[in-house]
Amino acid sequence: MFQFFWVPAAAFLFCVMLVFALRPLAVRIGLIDRPDFRKRHEGNVPLIGGIAITLAIWVCMLLFLQRQGYYSALLGGLTLLAIIGVADDLQNLSPVTKLVMQLVAAILMTSWGGVYLISLGDLLGHREIVLGNWGIPLTLFAVVSVVNAMNMCDGLDGLCGGLALIAFGWFAYLAGEVGNLPAQRICVIFVGALLGFLIFNTRNPLRRGAKVFLGDAGSLMLGFAIVWFSVELSQDRYNLKAGVPPVVMLWILGFILIDLLAVVMRRTLKGKNPLSADRTHLHHMLLRLNLTPNCIVWLILMCNALMGAIGIIGWKLGASQQLLFALFLFIALTHLLFMRNAWRLIRVCRKMLRR
Repeated sequence: MFQFFWVPAAAFLFCVMLVFALRPLAVRIGLIDRPDFRKRHEGNVPLIGGIAITLAIWVCMLLFLQRQGYYSALLGGLTLLAIIGVADDLQNLSPVTKLVMQLVAAILMTSWGGVYLISLGDLLGHREIVLGNWGIPLTLFAVVSVVNAMNMCDGLDGLCGGLALIAFGWFAYLAGEVGNLPAQRICVIFVGALLGFLIFNTRNPLRRGAKVFLGDAGSLMLGFAIVWFSVELSQDRYNLKAGVPPVVMLWILGFILIDLLAVVMRRTLKGKNPLSADRTHLHHMLLRLNLTPNCIVWLILMCNALMGAIGIIGWKLGASQQLLFALFLFIALTHLLFMRNAWRLIRVCRKMLRR
């Protein structure tokens, strides 16, 4: 009872109090997001959500975790990326600087924390794919990819925070399934802190827009934490079959990975920088169907929660890793096909809606 009520409740309250405390300071130092040609929100909004979540996690991990151990590397990486995110929100750092800092955080995870990929599981039906010397480089690549994917999907109120909330909810469940109680406690701390942020970031009938935004500090550090627990819960350096199959993590990350793949491929084929900002993500395309932002956010969140449920239920029912991997690839390829023909489909859908 303490684990699943008081711990996230404390994280929730700390995050709420920090949002109230940080908003005046953000306005004073200019840590605010102003509308422009890409950002269609109304008014200037403080970029303090990520700072509040990070500080709430720090406080709760010190209070509710008897010893941090290798989770000190998690706190170090979160703090580094939160600081870089704040600096980027204030001064627009160069992409190279941000990439270097993301790699530093990833090295903290692999070298200090000792959390890195050892196996990809039996994805092809022949044998376990053990990575050996490729484990750490692939982990570094995964950190950079997911960190930037979370940053890219932070385009609608409640979307990035909601995706992270779903991921950490599933992580908390899986940590209990494999008996990793410290990881489970940290994941429910993330759940509580994210709920505290989302009450200020989501739209409701009484409020048309968000009161605070996540900011780069939030999207970067949440992406890092998501990779950390995806790897930790799916790997065991002593017994590769003791954790959750890695393919299940693909289903939990779901939309985050699939949207990243679609956007990067489309930009690369057009000769653009894969990490450049534009309005070609799935949520941008759905906005062109004249759906409300709230409707789009809830649609994506429900689909992502469903994907996580399919992956976990498939694993619990004994579905092969090859089958789960093939189904995930099918969904990803279907999404790529949809996005490649997005403008034609949007025109057809608009005609159908008019009729």
